[in-house]
Amino acid sequence: MSGTNKPKLRVSARYLGPVFSLDQELSDREQNLIFARNGTGKSFLSRALRYLDQNGQLENIENASKNLVSDESTDGKGKFTISHGGIALGELSLDQHSNTVTASASDTVFHVFSEDFVHEELRQKGYAPSGEIDNTIALDSEIIKTKDAEEALKKAVSDEAEAAKKLNDAFNSSKDTELVDKTGINRRLGEFKSLDVALYLPDSVAKPDTPNPTLSEIIQGLDAIKSLPAEPLYPEVMSLLKADDIDFPAMTESLEKETSPSSVSEAVKSRIDAHREFFEKGVKFLEQSGDEKCPFCKQGVSSGDPKAVIDTYIQYFEAEEQKHKAELRGYWKALHETESEVQQISPKFAAQKTRYDTLKRLLPSKKDTDLALGEQEIKNACAAISDWKETVECKAKALSENTAAPASDIKKSLEDLNRVIEQNNALISDLSTAIRRSDDERKKLQRDACGAFSIGFARDNWADIEALRGRRKTVRERQAALDELAKDAPKTDGRERVADTFEMLLKVFFGDRYLFDKVNFVLRRGDHEMVRGPNRTLSDGEKTAIAFCYFIACVHKKVKSVSEYQKLFLVFDDPVTSMSYDYIYTIAQTLKNLSISKSGEISVNAGKIDGNTRSRPRLLILTHSSYFFNICFSNRIIKSEAAFSLQRHEATHQLKSFKRYVAPFQDQLRDIISVSEGRDADHTTANAIRSVLEAVGRFCRPDKPELTDFISFVAAEDGIELKSTLINSFSHGTFYDEVPSHEDILQACKDTLAVVERYAFGQIEIIRRAA
Repeated sequence: MSGTNKPKLRVSARYLGPVFSLDQELSDREQNLIFARNGTGKSFLSRALRYLDQNGQLENIENASKNLVSDESTDGKGKFTISHGGIALGELSLDQHSNTVTASASDTVFHVFSEDFVHEELRQKGYAPSGEIDNTIALDSEIIKTKDAEEALKKAVSDEAEAAKKLNDAFNSSKDTELVDKTGINRRLGEFKSLDVALYLPDSVAKPDTPNPTLSEIIQGLDAIKSLPAEPLYPEVMSLLKADDIDFPAMTESLEKETSPSSVSEAVKSRIDAHREFFEKGVKFLEQSGDEKCPFCKQGVSSGDPKAVIDTYIQYFEAEEQKHKAELRGYWKALHETESEVQQISPKFAAQKTRYDTLKRLLPSKKDTDLALGEQEIKNACAAISDWKETVECKAKALSENTAAPASDIKKSLEDLNRVIEQNNALISDLSTAIRRSDDERKKLQRDACGAFSIGFARDNWADIEALRGRRKTVRERQAALDELAKDAPKTDGRERVADTFEMLLKVFFGDRYLFDKVNFVLRRGDHEMVRGPNRTLSDGEKTAIAFCYFIACVHKKVKSVSEYQKLFLVFDDPVTSMSYDYIYTIAQTLKNLSISKSGEISVNAGKIDGNTRSRPRLLILTHSSYFFNICFSNRIIKSEAAFSLQRHEATHQLKSFKRYVAPFQDQLRDIISVSEGRDADHTTANAIRSVLEAVGRFCRPDKPELTDFISFVAAEDGIELKSTLINSFSHGTFYDEVPSHEDILQACKDTLAVVERYAFGQIEIIRRAA
């Protein structure tokens, strides 16, 4: 029986694909099994382990962050850790934004079987294993006289740890003083929590330049935000000029129009022009009233000189010359009014700027912004209007001449001026919004303060950082010296070990059907070469079985010394794809009987396992195949307490002990119940609905074997209206213009439960009791 105090394996993940949060213990056994439904994130866990595997082999894993981190991660970061008894066996720290990854494995050699392994090692090579294996394995590191080298390494490690602690203590103390005390930063802020002086320890990192802005400048900005008044005096937003009020085509036509002078004498014209409104009102009054007395002095106007003079006035106002002049006066007046409006903009701009400058100094993000005064635009507009006014005035004095319109473009000048007004208004709006959201700016400044602090500390303590770098270099050099001594030990050929193990396993799976030519490192069909090549000869199931065998043989490529065989951690991600039953049983039996001796000999003979000179390796098996899980469970490939199910509950994943067979019907029914009670549906819900209905129909109503027939029967017999079209569409990936609504899916779940309750009574109660 498993001891209660033995340390357990633990898997932790943060924002790995669909796995947003996972931190669960497995068993204290050396072999563990995890069952997971499609889409729960199993592949992302195995892929993270695969990257730890590749990192241990010094392969490039720079794409790990891009391939692993969830799109939903707000800071673009993710993390994976597998530990045992609180000690990390392997760890990945991922940052999608900077496309960086930090990987570490503590005294553990990971070896991961997955789709990636099959593709890289066999599929893209046409299932012709590469014989280029130059790995040599030290037989017995204890015979190497490495005591002095080990002691030197131990001292170097101790010195490095002491220097690292001193630097970290100074960093943490300064972090509290400069950030918490002076900026009031929240310790839970992500940028604060991620501060780490280790960022500057790699030799490739140069001494950073002075931050811009500096920490002291940022602190000044935070103090300025505190000075914002409760009711700031905001700059006023200006209205735009109406550039379309003047009909320029009509005015141009009026300028070009030639009007002959009237026959009225110049003396009369001069008298009328001097007091135009007076004469114009009088003439209109006489024309409208028909009175024969002067509207002003009341004397008779029907005879004699007064009538002749007044007729002259009437003649003048009815002439085209007067009408043309009146038209020009209208244009001049419109131009004058626009000119006055433009001239009033300059003081408005100045008032805007005064208020804006007062407020922007209190917001660091706005201190470099400025309002425009539009001097040139105002000048251009006034000059253009003046040109037109002068032209209109000249035209009024020479109506009989064709006068060309000025080249000055008033409309464009006004549009240019309006553009300045709009830009200023936008800056004012942004400033007002920033003031209302000053708390957001305060938080941004606090985030910026973290970066400025980190750079400033590094600059101030660069000598200590370089000293620690030196100690780390010493550790590497002494480790290299120890490794060099290890190379002088008796070696064995890794290629030969791979070939022997591969040959042995192929015989377990295929007998003499497929053999391995260890000299030429090629697969043969019996004694014959595969003319079409393995890739075109082997079935998919055979390819999977061969890949499984080759994977186990490749453990010899992972170790550098015999002692490292005890550090192996084997991970299998769904090793039974495209397989018939006999291969699945063989793989399960191989996993159960697999053992490695202390000298590195691999065997699948259960009788050799003694737990002393030969023992089973550490295994983690992940699968979504309920059939394979049940075989492993029933044949005790792992102990019952080491079987788990990866499940998602809202944003959190859990590894639950799974001491029973996997029944797909019950799992799918459990999901339907969960959605009906409020959980969001996902891409597996539709398939679960269809599968449950098909199962109920075939077993409870065998006379209705087809799903559509069973649905029609249920509708007629029980009045349960299941949407067969909906079920067929969204469970088989059919394209449709509109995604089914949450209400439709929810109703489908409820209707399905009604069918189960009617034709498979008791099943729902079993699920609820098990929960």
